[in-house]
Amino acid sequence: MRRVLISVVLTVFVLGVFGCADDTYTRSPLVDRGSTIVGGSTFTGLPAVGSLVYHGQQYCTGTVIAPRKVVTAAHCVVGCSPSNMQFVIGPSLSSAEHVIPVASMVPYSGYNSYSSANDIAMVTLSRDAPVEPMGVLQDMDSSFVGERLFFVGYGVTNGYQQTGSGVKRAVWMTVSQVNSTSFRYDPKGMNTCSGDSGGPAFYQNAAGDLLLAGVTSYGDKYCVSYGVNTRIDPFLDFCGMNSNTDPCQGETYQGRCDGDTVVWCENQQVHTQDCADDDKQCGFDPQKNYFACIETPVDPCNGETYQGRCDGDTVIWCENGQVKSIDCGANGNDCGFNSSGGYYDCIQ
Repeated sequence: MRRVLISVVLTVFVLGVFGCADDTYTRSPLVDRGSTIVGGSTFTGLPAVGSLVYHGQQYCTGTVIAPRKVVTAAHCVVGCSPSNMQFVIGPSLSSAEHVIPVASMVPYSGYNSYSSANDIAMVTLSRDAPVEPMGVLQDMDSSFVGERLFFVGYGVTNGYQQTGSGVKRAVWMTVSQVNSTSFRYDPKGMNTCSGDSGGPAFYQNAAGDLLLAGVTSYGDKYCVSYGVNTRIDPFLDFCGMNSNTDPCQGETYQGRCDGDTVVWCENQQVHTQDCADDDKQCGFDPQKNYFACIETPVDPCNGETYQGRCDGDTVIWCENGQVKSIDCGANGNDCGFNSSGGYYDCIQ
C-alpha cells in the first residue's frame, strides 16, 4: 500500500523561469553563465543559500531553513519534476561543494501565476543539507521602508543579454515599499534578475544575525528598474516556522532505511514498514524514486568473500560467484593469511 503521490504569464517578469514544462523539458544549454545579481559582487558566504538546478542547468535560487527544507519561489517549482531538480551548495555551479537531489516540491496553495501573488514554495531535499539553516524574520511592516536588505542569488548579471548566471553574488539594496505579502526595491544600478528567483533577502538585526525576510519573485524585464520579493512572515505556517514540532520529524516522502525498516513521511505523518516481515529488505527503488521493501538478492557466495577465511586447515573463499575450498592439511600445509596477496591461503 505504499503511496500515491498527487501533484497538485505574468504581465511582469518573473526573475527565473515561467514554470517547468515537465519531463519533456528540452531547453538548450545556456552559454556564458558565470555570475549573478545586477550590480552585486561575488560572494562565498552563507552556504545555506544554494542554486536550484533543473536538468543540469541553473534555474532558481533557494535557502535552507531546516535540515531538509529549502524555501524558494512558487514559479520555480510549478510544473517541474522533482526527479530532475537538484539543490547545489557552493560558490558556483562549477565549484559545487554538495549536490543534493530534490525529493518533493510544493508551491503555496494560494499562488497566482498571473498576478504573482503569494509566490513562495517549499522544497524537500532527499537528505539533510550539511549546512546551518538560516533563521527567519517573524514580522515585517511599513517601518522597514528605508531598511537595507542583503540579497543573494545565482542569476544573470545582464538583463538585456541574459548572461552571467551560475555564480553566487550578493548586494545590499534598500526597501522602497512594503505591502501585505511583498516588498519592493528600486535602487539605481542594482537589482535581482533571471535565476535569482526564490533567492533570499536577509534583514540584519541588532545582534548582527541575518534573518530571511523575503524570496525574490519578479521585476521589470531587463532588471533595471525595480524588483519585488514575497515576504516570508505571512507564510510562516506554510514554511513550518510557527511550530516547534515538525510533524515529519525531519523524515521525507522519499524516505530512508533503518536496518530492514523503511521510514518515510506522508500526509504529515511518519510511517514505518518492517521489510523482514515479508522476507524482504529495505532499499532504494529507482523506478519509484523512493525507499521501499525490495526483494532480497540471492548471494551466490553465501557470505563468503574473496579474501576468504580458515576453517581449521581448510581455506574457504568465493571467486567469480562460486564458493571454493582447499584442504591445506592434505599437503602438509596450514591455512593462514597471505599478507603479500591480501587473502587466506595454504602456507607452510
